[in-house]
This record gives sequence, structure tokens and C-alpha cells, in this order.
Amino acid sequence: MLWKLQHGPTVLFENVDGYDTPVVGNLLNTRDKLAIALDIGPDEVQPRVVHALNNPIEPTVVDEAPWLDVQHPGDVDLTDILPIPVISERDAGRYISAGVLICKDPETGRRNMAICRMQVQGPGQIGVYLAPTHSRGFLQTHRARGTKMDVAVAIGLHPGLLVASQLLTPLDETHVAGGIFQQPVPLARARTVDVEVPTGAEIVLEGVIDPAEEETEGPFGEFPGTYAPQRKNPVIRLTAVSTRERPIFQMIVGGRHPEHLATGAIAREAGLFNAIRSVVPGVRRVLLTEGGTCRFHAVVSIAKRFPGEGRLTIVTAFANQDLIKHVVVVDDDIDLDNPTDVEWAVATRTRGHEDLVVLPGMKSNPVDPMSVDRTITKVGIDATLPVDAPAEARQRVGVPAHVMEDITHRWGDITGNN
Repeated sequence: MLWKLQHGPTVLFENVDGYDTPVVGNLLNTRDKLAIALDIGPDEVQPRVVHALNNPIEPTVVDEAPWLDVQHPGDVDLTDILPIPVISERDAGRYISAGVLICKDPETGRRNMAICRMQVQGPGQIGVYLAPTHSRGFLQTHRARGTKMDVAVAIGLHPGLLVASQLLTPLDETHVAGGIFQQPVPLARARTVDVEVPTGAEIVLEGVIDPAEEETEGPFGEFPGTYAPQRKNPVIRLTAVSTRERPIFQMIVGGRHPEHLATGAIAREAGLFNAIRSVVPGVRRVLLTEGGTCRFHAVVSIAKRFPGEGRLTIVTAFANQDLIKHVVVVDDDIDLDNPTDVEWAVATRTRGHEDLVVLPGMKSNPVDPMSVDRTITKVGIDATLPVDAPAEARQRVGVPAHVMEDITHRWGDITGNN
């Protein structure tokens, strides 16, 4: 159903065979849904997240939360109490796909939030893939210290928190989430581990990861539309499970489903915009395209001021996110939401020997199916006009605007469809 309605409405499944707990999906399969959740316009989403990155708000910690109402021991079989699905046909088992893993830097206490794929491997045991970013770094610090890492997994969160969890930032994402909401995020202390969890969660899993323990996890249908293979990955040993009285289990369909793609794209676009703006102040917007899995392909519009800013935008994008491997930079008169307009810019505003940037041997991400020894060749296209291009170069062939407006206004009379 969620594949059938992949660009459609949020779906609540209230009659799940064998369970009293409903399942919800398609909560964030379009960027517009975050706008609705934040009560802002669609064009305000990227500016709001960018503003939050630069204006974080520290959370508050409270003693009570609705997710503390029903309590289970850590050795409970999650599949007995929660409708955790098998998502793709070759997945290794049942996966929690919308769980936000929260952990802390053992040296500074800074929190990190991240959506991780989590395979239920038995009572009290979850296999988890930690991407090579902050959560993985925290675990490596624990390994060096000979300590275990406390974690909590929050399921069923506001879309703003899901987006904050996807930011590639050295900041505490609970602070950035406060900037997204423009008010502090309330957190409650977990029952058995030293972690604080948003009070709005539906379900909270608590546990510890021993850096010395790894088990086989996968395969799992990942965002490139291919399966991540079986690998040895860390294990969460659960210490407690808590839920609301009537929780809703949130899931995100894996693979190339728009929710899997858009949830990460909103955050990554904002972070990329912020990075580019530090060196190219004329950046106007960043878009990670669905066809490029909202990770591999970026399109950036800039108001070009100086020669070389198109190329500078390209190399900044590559430096900011290891998953990005193709970047197209266009002028600010190009509509990023219109692939034909972007292609037209490439077709009419590029000279290959001058405007193509090819960087072999760049660090990639292990999820990239074309990665070799974790490297990839990255390619950028500067499809911007020269700064001194004549005004005629920007003029589009077409009907005068006032004529088109008049025709549109009289369209019913012209066609006889009043």
C-alpha cells in the first residue's frame, strides 16, 4: 500500500493482523508535509532548517513522558508486542526503519540522533548499522576507553525531529530540532540508560552497545534501490522497552521509496546550502533529486558574482557530503523543480572542456553500489553563464507574459469550457 501511494497521503493501518498497535507510514514522503507539520509554507522549509542550524535552541529535560506509561523488560521479544515488518523481499528479517537512535559522546556529553536500520535478531537483541558519522565515532571512542555505549531508540516522532536526526552537523541535533520548532524540545530521561529522549515519542527502546560485539546483519533494501549486503555490525542489547498506552508504530519503507529519500534530503539540502553559502554567498537553493536517490545527485542554483563560483560550488558540495557524486550548478533563473529546465541549462550553458569537473579517487560511502575501496569518481557540471554574458543570453524565447496571462484568463471562453 505504501509503495502504491508512494507520493500520496499518510496512511494509518489500524487493523494489523495479530497486533493491537496501528502502523503509520508516508508521514514524510514529500517536503510539503514538513511544511504542514511546522505550519509554514513549502518555500520556507529549507530556510527554516538552515536558520535552525545557525540558531539552535537547547532542550529542556523533564521527569515525565507519555512513552513511560507501559513498561516491558529488556528481554521481551519485540515481535510479540510491536508490528515490525519485513519491508523488502530479500531483507534478512524484520526491520525497525524509522527508529531514531540517540547516544552521547563519552568525552563531551553531546547527543547525537540518527535514523539507523535495525534488524530484530531475537528477544532483547537488535543488529544495527551505524553509518560512518557521529554515532559510529562515539562508539569508536567507547572502544578506545573499553566502555559500552548507552543508547535509546525513539520510534514515532514529529517529522521535525526526524529531519534533525539526519543533519550532518557537529551540533547536538536536539538543539537544532529546537531551532526547527523555534522552541526547546522537551526530553525525558530513559529508565535504564544515561540518555534523554523526546517526550513526544510513541515507543522507546533502551539498551547498550558493546564495541567488541558484532553479529551478521542484513541484507537490507537501501536507498540506492539495491541491497546492502550481509556484514558484521554492532548489536544493541535491550535493557528496557516503554510505550504509550496506545502507541502507533511508525515505519519508513526502505529502498527508493520517496519517504526514505525525502526524510534525509531535507536535512542534507539545508546542510549543503549552509556550507556553500559560506564560500558562495549568492547561493539560492539546493535540491537533492529523487532520481539521484536524494543522496548522489545535487542541483544548486546561484546568483553568480565572480568567475569560478560555479566550480567552487561543485567542490564545496563534494567536500561537504561524501555521498554526493554528481553536481550540476545553474543560474538562479533555472527552476530546480523542473528537470527539463535543468537539462536545458546543461544543454545551452556548458562547454565540456571548460565546465566539467572530474575528481577521481574521492572518498565515497559504503552504501554506494559503485564504490571501489570506498572511493568513487565525482563529476560536476558548471551550467552557469559567464559573469559578462550579454543580457540576451538570459532571455527566453516565448510569448509575452501579458499575452499569456490574457489567454489564461479567457481560456474558458476560447475553448468553450465555461
